[in-house]
Amino acid sequence: MLINRGSLILYFLIIFSSCTKEDADFIYISFTPPEQYEILNNGEIISFSIQLSSNSELAEFSIVQIVNNSIIDTMYYEQISGLEKTVSYNYTCPNLSSLDTSEVKLLFICRNTNGEEQQRAKVFSVVSGDIYLNETTGHTMYSSNSSEFNSYNLLTGSPMYSSDSTSHISDNTDSISDILSRKWISMSGLSFTKVNEFDYAHATLEGIKTAYNTHLIKEFVDNIETDNIIIAKIENNYVIIKIMQVIDDAGSENDRYVFNIKQ
Repeated sequence: MLINRGSLILYFLIIFSSCTKEDADFIYISFTPPEQYEILNNGEIISFSIQLSSNSELAEFSIVQIVNNSIIDTMYYEQISGLEKTVSYNYTCPNLSSLDTSEVKLLFICRNTNGEEQQRAKVFSVVSGDIYLNETTGHTMYSSNSSEFNSYNLLTGSPMYSSDSTSHISDNTDSISDILSRKWISMSGLSFTKVNEFDYAHATLEGIKTAYNTHLIKEFVDNIETDNIIIAKIENNYVIIKIMQVIDDAGSENDRYVFNIKQ
């Protein structure tokens, strides 16, 4: 049987292409924990389990740390062999003194004996312990229609009465209402912004400044509810408040706000 020359060439090209695809090197990298874009603390430890595999003999594995896209360090290196390998590595978050969170990228790099290389990255933020704000908890401010303290000094964490013009926040309930106003005003002329999506748990000074200056600022804050996040600026100081409870009982004597403060 005669075989057309063009058909024969096409046949060998198909066979060669199939063999090339079957023989192509691959390297597979997976790791736990797999989460990306976490916020971690100085000195916090992440226990990694890294699974490596290839259809060619493995040669070496390394972990490279990149801080803020500039500082590069090799944290781990090992010569390896076989087609599969599991590496356990306890990574310690670096001690950073940045004024805000620092971006850290870990590159997991694997090579085989044919010179093929594969990389995977984990990216997260590390917060310096030095920039966390001080928190005080359990502050209570009562309705202005009660006999209890209805104002507050946010810098000292002290309850006051609205008759004191140096107080920073005051409840705005009128003298004839039994319903808590859920509105604060300032006898000392402060302005506020409500930023409920703000990450209060990891609040930093720079983060608070940015949030205050990029959101709507008003001379009052209203519709106050549990879990609201409120930021006030007092001269050069920034104070962030998290509402823990808003209690509106029958009558007004025990109506109150319970909140935490960071500054």
